Amino acid sequence: MEKVCPVILRTNTLKQIEILVFQHPVAGIQIVKGTLEMQEPILDAAIRELFEESGISRKIEHCTYIGHSQIASISWHFIAVNIQDLNLAEQWQYQTLDDYGHVFSFFWLPVPRLLALEQDQIHPKYLDAIRYIMNNI
Repeated sequence: MEKVCPVILRTNTLKQIEILVFQHPVAGIQIVKGTLEMQEPILDAAIRELFEESGISRKIEHCTYIGHSQIASISWHFIAVNIQDLNLAEQWQYQTLDDYGHVFSFFWLPVPRLLALEQDQIHPKYLDAIRYIMNNI
């Protein structure tokens, strides 16, 4: 099994890099990710997962492959998603098309603040993923 992780970053007014995250109703703060389906192209999977989990619609030309890493013994593929032509809200809720129809609460969080969260707020695998992203963008 492999995972795909579409990543959305922006710079805030304090010149800090922020990442789009969401509060899962039972599993803490997360970044968008999902399972790469058999023979599915990685960028297609990133677009699909991003839409399924957040409602954000993008095309392949908005995506840049960052690389892959072993996170919690699973291969994760990271894709930067360009949103410069979108006007995303500061926060919103989205009822997922998968993941049992949960409602995810999306918001932006500065990366340093995110990396300082305790394990009861975010699973360590997401912190490992964010470190990989920041080292490879």
